[in-house]
Amino acid sequence: MSISVKQPIKKKYYLIDKIIIISDIKFDFNIYTKNNEEERVSLVLEKEKKLFEKDVDILISYKYLYVHESEKEFYDKYFRNYMSKKNGPRDMGLFYKEVGYTVDKMFKDPERLASYSEVKDIVTNMVSTILDDDFLISSFISILSANYYTHTHSLNVSVYSICLGKHLGLVESEIEELGISALLHDLGKSKIKDEIINKNGSLTEYEFNEVKKHPLLGWLLAKRLGITNKNILSGIRNHHERMDGNGYPDKLKDKDIHIFAKIIGVCDVFDALTTKRVYKDAVSTFETLIMMKKEMSKHLDITLVDEFIKIFKEETQSK
Repeated sequence: MSISVKQPIKKKYYLIDKIIIISDIKFDFNIYTKNNEEERVSLVLEKEKKLFEKDVDILISYKYLYVHESEKEFYDKYFRNYMSKKNGPRDMGLFYKEVGYTVDKMFKDPERLASYSEVKDIVTNMVSTILDDDFLISSFISILSANYYTHTHSLNVSVYSICLGKHLGLVESEIEELGISALLHDLGKSKIKDEIINKNGSLTEYEFNEVKKHPLLGWLLAKRLGITNKNILSGIRNHHERMDGNGYPDKLKDKDIHIFAKIIGVCDVFDALTTKRVYKDAVSTFETLIMMKKEMSKHLDITLVDEFIKIFKEETQSK
């Protein structure tokens, strides 16, 4: 196995799932890895080369593996065939663990130059997983982190948002934008003191006012990372707006709130309530959905809440 052909990573490479790396097979696409410091890619497996055990060990040792955009259709076809015929549904626990590491790293250092490119890679991978017919949101819920942390919460909200976007019939490019916006929706919290974000108990008025700065801080960080897409930026900035106009930071009302912000708002509340915190126990999925439906009409878009509920109903009916 040789390493050659170095090129800069731009928008031309997509993460692949290492679950397909097994011995005695050949791929009809090249596989690359990335040098974290130089931000360059290297060819690590040539197409049509048979994989032996030693090759598998080497490939698995790389943190990330990529396929070039010119061969992505071949990878997608191979992955779908592999998952449907050889390995069954996606291992959601592995999926959650893989992307969770990068999200955690991003929140610790959100202004790294590579952060946004990694976010796009993560979301592309999540969208391809969730758009697969075998994906069940109930399977995802079963492997969620037992406790609430900013980075795992953002990952959870991104997955829920992608599921809701898929249910609403958004096209794939819109779903990817929505997933990116949701993954970054709490990025501004990285600029607020840890003792406030992780406080065990109720916040003082001063502390709450500090927390309320995070949508605007996140919006500014996203722009600093080079994000110019208005849909993505609106979701980050306005996910705490309320239907009655009493939200923040812009006090927008109903129709003035971007659909991405409304979707992220619904998924944000759902995950916050169903995940255990130091000062409160988690609320069940059923109780949370009922609470959102009956008690949050001034806060959330109830039409979207109804559509979110349908996702769970459809899964229950299909079992």
